[in-house]
Amino acid sequence: MRTRVYIDGYNLYYGCLKRTPYKWLDLAKLFREYILPSSSQRVSDYSDISIKYFTADIVGKAAMSPDSLNDQQTYHRALKFHAQEVNFEIIKGYYSVNQIRAFKVDENNLNKHPNECEYVNVWKLEEKQTDVNIAVESLFDVMTDDNLEQVVFVTNDTDLSSALEKIQSLNRVKVGLVIPTMDSIRKPNEKLDKFADWTRKNILEEELKASQLPRIVQGGRKAATKPVGWFGQPEILERIFELLLTVEPNRNKCWRWLEKKPPQFGDLPALEDLPIKMLDDEDLANNVLLYAERYVELFKQK
Repeated sequence: MRTRVYIDGYNLYYGCLKRTPYKWLDLAKLFREYILPSSSQRVSDYSDISIKYFTADIVGKAAMSPDSLNDQQTYHRALKFHAQEVNFEIIKGYYSVNQIRAFKVDENNLNKHPNECEYVNVWKLEEKQTDVNIAVESLFDVMTDDNLEQVVFVTNDTDLSSALEKIQSLNRVKVGLVIPTMDSIRKPNEKLDKFADWTRKNILEEELKASQLPRIVQGGRKAATKPVGWFGQPEILERIFELLLTVEPNRNKCWRWLEKKPPQFGDLPALEDLPIKMLDDEDLANNVLLYAERYVELFKQK
């Protein structure tokens, strides 16, 4: 079934990925193997899919972390390198950063009305063009691709309801809607849901976990490598590196140590999996840390 998927990148990030270890997400795998086959369209072949991913570059001067922009660019490169089996495109809007006047919430009285609060200058960070770009691209595709059978929107943005309504009225393709949240209780946005032939109301955590990119994605002149900060327990991982670097010559060797079956000698405790697969859960990551501590001690005694 010839399908095009339109992903609101920031909707997906804030709904499913923020504060999770699943940000290094393989979008092609997620939709080809999990989301699309789970829809009500009884189709077994989703080999002919295209994905358009809509986002905007982080503004460095407004970023929460100095690594945010570089990490985002690395992820975008990984997506383009890895998505060989689907037609994948990144379409970017932009962020505007402006000073505006706004009412400041009174921390001593949270119920105080806005017009009774102090009026101050604040920074307003606003993503621009994503909803417009999704609407334009989807309508253009529906009108110009006679072989297109289905369009799927990954968003919870009410601003796109007019685009979905227009596409449904054309009666040329099926319309799917995926709400980018892990919340299985929250109801889908009614203004979007009523214009969809089928709706997936959430994305499962196990689907995100099973749809991760390889740590290193080859392509171009420089491979894209998963940022350390995108692992579930980056602080513990850094402590593991500090230990291993006392017996290994560089970080590449440390990564290889983490990615292979842990050696067993002396009284080393057994690990239940490859160390690299245990770095998202705090308890499991601490087990790797304890193992690394004892490994280094025994290695130095040899």
